[in-house]
Amino acid sequence: MMNEQILPRKLNHLVGKTVKQVTYVDSNDAKELGWYSVPPVIEFTDGTLLVLQSDDEGNNGGAGLVMLPDGKTEYLLYTLRP
Repeated sequence: MMNEQILPRKLNHLVGKTVKQVTYVDSNDAKELGWYSVPPVIEFTDGTLLVLQSDDEGNNGGAGLVMLPDGKTEYLLYTLRP
């Protein structure tokens, strides 16, 4: 189980940020990383980036599940193949 004393501090860094845009990792950058998937990138107005990865070691790009507050709507930010 993840240490609950560490996780919230890391997640709190994103609280209150404003999303500027959602794009994908550049396919050349993905190739340099050895990834066969091109994941979504969430960019915030302060320059912070959130890159979705398949695991904690950064072995590949990964998809993200987006769940809206209405509790009924969800969609997938899927990966691309270069």
